[in-house]
Amino acid sequence: MRAPRHITRVLWGAIGLALVGCLWFAFAPAALGGSTSYVVTDGISMEPRFHSGDLALVRSQGDYRVGEIAAYHNRQLGTVVLHRIIGRDGSRYIFKGDNNNFTDFEHPTRSQLIGALWIHVPGAGTDLADIRSPALIGILFALGTLLVGGVVFTKRRRRRRRERSGAHAAPASASGLSVVGERLSAGPAPVLLACGLVAMAPFFVLAVLAFSRPAAAVLATSVPYRQSGHLSYSAQAAPGATYPTGHVKTGDPIFTHVLSSVQLAFSYRFASAATHRLSARARLDATITSTSGWQTTIPLSPPAPLRGDGGTVTGRLELAPLLGMISRVEAVTSVSGTYTLTVKPLVTLGGELAGAPLTGRFEPASKFSLNRLEIRPITSGAASSEAAPPPTSFEHAQTGSVTARRSRSSQLALGPVKLPVASARAIALGGILTVAFTLMTAIAFARPRRREPADEILARHGSMIVPVERVWQQPGVAVIDVADIDSLARIAAHYERSILHERAEYGDAFWVSDESGQFRYAVLDPAWIESVHEHDARACDEAEPALAHGEPASEPEAWTHPAQPPPDGLGEPTGWAPAPGPAPASTPEEIAAGDLRPALGAETLQFGTASSSALAPG
Repeated sequence: MRAPRHITRVLWGAIGLALVGCLWFAFAPAALGGSTSYVVTDGISMEPRFHSGDLALVRSQGDYRVGEIAAYHNRQLGTVVLHRIIGRDGSRYIFKGDNNNFTDFEHPTRSQLIGALWIHVPGAGTDLADIRSPALIGILFALGTLLVGGVVFTKRRRRRRRERSGAHAAPASASGLSVVGERLSAGPAPVLLACGLVAMAPFFVLAVLAFSRPAAAVLATSVPYRQSGHLSYSAQAAPGATYPTGHVKTGDPIFTHVLSSVQLAFSYRFASAATHRLSARARLDATITSTSGWQTTIPLSPPAPLRGDGGTVTGRLELAPLLGMISRVEAVTSVSGTYTLTVKPLVTLGGELAGAPLTGRFEPASKFSLNRLEIRPITSGAASSEAAPPPTSFEHAQTGSVTARRSRSSQLALGPVKLPVASARAIALGGILTVAFTLMTAIAFARPRRREPADEILARHGSMIVPVERVWQQPGVAVIDVADIDSLARIAAHYERSILHERAEYGDAFWVSDESGQFRYAVLDPAWIESVHEHDARACDEAEPALAHGEPASEPEAWTHPAQPPPDGLGEPTGWAPAPGPAPASTPEEIAAGDLRPALGAETLQFGTASSSALAPG
């Protein structure tokens, strides 16, 4: 059993939309909201695999592995580079061309990567550049316009031909009603199509406005951050007059003849409101400077990584070696002076801040006055002089900023309403697809159902048709069956006659009567055809037993049209009486072909393409 044509069309339409959606998902460019970028190669850095003019399709992905070929935005060159990933340096990727003997100078971050290689089409980049030329675009636009115009012209020409053929098939008085009938039989498809185009127009305008603007604008913004730190020191001594508790804390003087060493610690903290990932290392140094010009640096701790947004680095300062070194310097130089001890932590910044690389140094200094007897911190309360260094504090802070590129969604202003461009694109595409799918479904299901052939004839030639109760056969006048209703309409127009419509037991019959003959076009009733089949089957079943016993089979009764009295004043009824002799039974092939003559008991005369049936007189 075949599915209805409208359901088949809906299924094909759904398959077509699904195919278009898959193609869009796979090949839609990133500029139009897709995930595929098209890169045309230039240069020899990727030979022998890539040459100038090749087309590379790259797709963005969540993770990029070493060994993959990927494209990224090179900020130093201001262009897109397609090279191979050969390694990683923290959050940055190291790229190198297959034909280069050096790595790329810029190590891009994840935000700079466009996508990994998906499809490579050799030489297609040159063709793509040619297609994008203004001249070719103009030619393609002109060809498209001519194609659309040709389709519209062809449809109009066909419609005019149908209207002219309808006018020749029927008289002028019936042409208007025939055209109206054809328009009505066309169904609501044109109206639905017009409504769909009107409904799609706003979405099309929105799509043009949305896709003519970038979805996001890249802005350079300054992202601030703050670094802070606190230096502390401590030591243990025997309780006594110098240190009653036996504990030395930050801010206390350090007596070199009481203490042998001091424990130093620097606590570091990084703070920013923007998203960041810190990768920092810190160490602790002590620098001794003399007013004589001598200076030296003593490492107190090796560089150590800081975890998270901060950490603490510690070191120990041994006092006896420090004083011994000063004594040796003075003995060698025979110069003595005033000494300053500077404890300086060095924090080296790394990582990302708001997607931008973060680099920098934080090295605050805490100063102490130094002599052979004590080490005293220089605080804000100490007296200052020309020879004394500036006051110091153990709390340190420093602010900084990085320049980050932020993507801000572009806005599309539609009067008082503002929409993000990305949302406007989604709404436009969704609206166009929804309207198109709804329109296809509505046209498929709203197509006019196929009317009965007799109703179609009445709709086309209604002004020429006169319904009658009964058409009587004229004695001695041949009945000529025509091939189609249009032929009967031309005969009626030629003889200036009306078409008589009779509803008989075998279906609908349309007649044109004239002195030269009676012309008929019959539309068979399927129920009547089935009854003929059943009658023939019963006749065959009744004949089989008699033939088996050698008896002559009874002749089947010929199908006759019951005689009906004519209207008053028209004489005796003629009707259709049983023909002399047995009427041949109709075969299924004859009934399927529309041949009524055997079933109606008529003998056939052939006249060209039409046939003539002379019914036996009553």
